[in-house]
Amino acid sequence: MKIKRKLKIVLLSIFGLVLLLFMAMGVFVYKARYGINFYDSKPPELPTDLSGKAVLLFSKTNGFRHGEAIDGAIPAFEKMAKENDWAFFSTDNGAVFNPEQLQKFNVVIWNNCSGKVLDEEQRQNFKNYLENGGGYIGIHASGDNSHQWDWYEQNVIGTLFSHHSLDPQFQKGTLNMEEGNSVLTNNLPIKWDREEEWYVFLDSPRKKGFSILYTLDETNVNMSGNIKYMVSDKDFGMGNDHPIVWYNNLGEGRVFYSALGHQGSAFKEPEHLKMLENAVRWTGKFDE
Repeated sequence: MKIKRKLKIVLLSIFGLVLLLFMAMGVFVYKARYGINFYDSKPPELPTDLSGKAVLLFSKTNGFRHGEAIDGAIPAFEKMAKENDWAFFSTDNGAVFNPEQLQKFNVVIWNNCSGKVLDEEQRQNFKNYLENGGGYIGIHASGDNSHQWDWYEQNVIGTLFSHHSLDPQFQKGTLNMEEGNSVLTNNLPIKWDREEEWYVFLDSPRKKGFSILYTLDETNVNMSGNIKYMVSDKDFGMGNDHPIVWYNNLGEGRVFYSALGHQGSAFKEPEHLKMLENAVRWTGKFDE
């Protein structure tokens, strides 16, 4: 009887651990997909010397947080701004998206932002800012499916995120440049081999008139995003047209999105930093 009782306790314990594991995975998936939303109401205090060419780096996350990449990007952009004599301000406070403060910046960079990071009024302010001449740069998670904002997905990103590579998560792939905008292509490699967590989108933003800077050659990359026992319908890529970096005009403004930048090390790569510097110049109209 004692053996049976002990066996029962062991089995119940195992069952409990498995249940907790599935619950934890469920919370993780929910947060990554929908986020746990909170909004800021008190705007940050901006530097008094913001003038000339000004860049806002916005790093708020209500969904999955790419902490290493976010932390790596902040000093990288700060250094870039200093070298180019740009005014620079970094914050994770969504209340900065008010008309008075937004108009002080030529470019707003979404630094791996995830989840619903702005309330409805802040969203409208951002929309007005872009359509009336502002610049936007989105990095990696800023283009995932956690934002819960149709206008942003359709008009700023230009497509819908499906999944990312998981088998393995990080793989080396080859990026091929498409000739076009001379500001964006300046001093960038025509072929670029690098490691990344590769994003897969449901359609090419090319179909909506967006211009492509880099596509991914899927030949030697496994694009499957399946998760054993949980996800079984993500074993696909985008084929011969797999955009990774693209750009577009939006009203009077400009948008630039890059699916690169999951890892902190990305913000020490010379090619990656040069691409982002070019993007700031183009979206901010700094060379015009």
